[in-house]
Amino acid sequence: MIVKYISSACLQIQTLDIRILTDPWFTQGIYDGAWFSFPHIDPFDFINEPDYIYVSHIHPDHYDPEFIHKIFEKFGPKPILIPDFQKNYLFLKGKEDGLDLIPTRELHVGKTSIFIEENDMGSISDIDSALVVHDANCKKTILNLNDCLFNQPHVQKLNNIIQNFTSKLDLIAVGYTGAGPYPQTYFDIKKEKEILISKANEKKQGAFERYKDFINFFNAKFNLPFAGEYLLGGSNSKLNKYRGVSDAHEVNAFDPKAIIFNSGGSIDLVSGETFNLRTSEYSETEINNRIKEISSAKMDYETHFIMEPEKINFMRLMKVASVNAHNKSEINEPYHFIFSITSKDKILHRFQFDCKKGVLSSMKIDEEITFKEYSEVIIDYRLMFGLLTGFYHWNNALVGSAYLTRRYPVDNFKRNVQSFLNFFTVA
Repeated sequence: MIVKYISSACLQIQTLDIRILTDPWFTQGIYDGAWFSFPHIDPFDFINEPDYIYVSHIHPDHYDPEFIHKIFEKFGPKPILIPDFQKNYLFLKGKEDGLDLIPTRELHVGKTSIFIEENDMGSISDIDSALVVHDANCKKTILNLNDCLFNQPHVQKLNNIIQNFTSKLDLIAVGYTGAGPYPQTYFDIKKEKEILISKANEKKQGAFERYKDFINFFNAKFNLPFAGEYLLGGSNSKLNKYRGVSDAHEVNAFDPKAIIFNSGGSIDLVSGETFNLRTSEYSETEINNRIKEISSAKMDYETHFIMEPEKINFMRLMKVASVNAHNKSEINEPYHFIFSITSKDKILHRFQFDCKKGVLSSMKIDEEITFKEYSEVIIDYRLMFGLLTGFYHWNNALVGSAYLTRRYPVDNFKRNVQSFLNFFTVA
C-alpha cells in the first residue's frame, strides 16, 4: 500500500486492487474568490489515473467540482464516493454540478475494503467524514480524518472498524491546523494587532492539541499532518499573517512519528520507505511571492453585482431570511445578531435579530449595542445580497473571511450560534 501526498487534503492511496484519490482541490479562488492554494502546483504532475474519487465533505477545499470534471476529461468518468448523511447537502450539490455522487458506507474491491464514517455530532450542520482503507493483500490499514473534529462516538466507531483488521493502525492522516475566519476577521488589524497576534498563536496551539488528541487515541505507526495549505487573496492578503495557520513542519517539534511531504512525496507502508520528504518550513520569500501573485484578485461579489445599494430592499429580504433561520435554529438561549451593511466601508443599514424570539428590527446607524451576548456582522451590501438570495452560502463566506465579525464576549464561541447563519437566506 502506497500513500502519496499531492496537496492540502488531496492524497492518492494505492493498494494492489485500486487507486483512490481523496479531496482533490486545485481550482483557485474558492470560497467565492477568497482562497488560493499554496504552494501552487500542476496536480497532473503527480496524480495518476484513479479508480475512485473520495470527497469527505462539501467545503470547496475538499469538494472541487470544476477540477473533478478536469479529471474526467483526462481519465474518463470515475465513481465519486461521499459520506451517507441523512441530510446530504453534498449529494444535492453534486446534482447541481452535473456529478453523480455515491453515498457510501462500505465498499469492497478485491481484497481492499473501504469504509466511510460520517462525523455525526448531532447538528443539522454536520458535514464531515473519515475514510478507512484496509488492504488485506499486505495487511495494511490507513485512516484519513480530513477536517473532522474530535468526537468520542465518532472515533470509537472508527476504532471498531480498524480493530476488525489490525491492532495497530499503519497511518493516520490528520489535520494539524485550523482554517476559518478567527481571529483575523474578529479584531481591528489597525487598532488590535497585538491581540490578533496573541489570538493567532492561541489558535495554532489549540489545533496542535486537537492533533495530539487524535494521534494519541489511534497510536498509528506513522502520522501524516495534512490539509490547511492555503492563502487569502485580494484585499484580504494582508490578513494572512494573522490567521493562526501553522506550517505542517512545525509538528515535528512534538511528534517524532510525523511525516511531512513535498507534493508528490509518498510512503510505502509495506517497506516503510519514504520519498520526497519536506525537510524545512516554507520560507517567508516563497509565501510572500505567492501572496504577491494573488493580491490583485477580486472576491466574487465584487464582480458579480453592480446594482446600487438603494435598489435593494434589505428589510424585506431579511424578514424572510430570519423566519427561515429561526425555524432551523439550534440556539436555545438569548442571543442577538447585529447586521451592519456597508458600501465602501461606510455603514448604510443596521438591523438586529433576536435569535430567541425570532424578531428582526432596524437600528439606528450609531445606536449603542447593549445586549449581553451578540455577534455583529459587518458586511458589504453586495455580499449580503448574494447571501440572502442564496447566490452564495454563509459558511463559505465565513471560512473565506469575506466579512468582519465583532463578537461579545470575544471568546464566547458557540457552535450553534455559528451554524445559525447557514440558514439565514430566502432560498
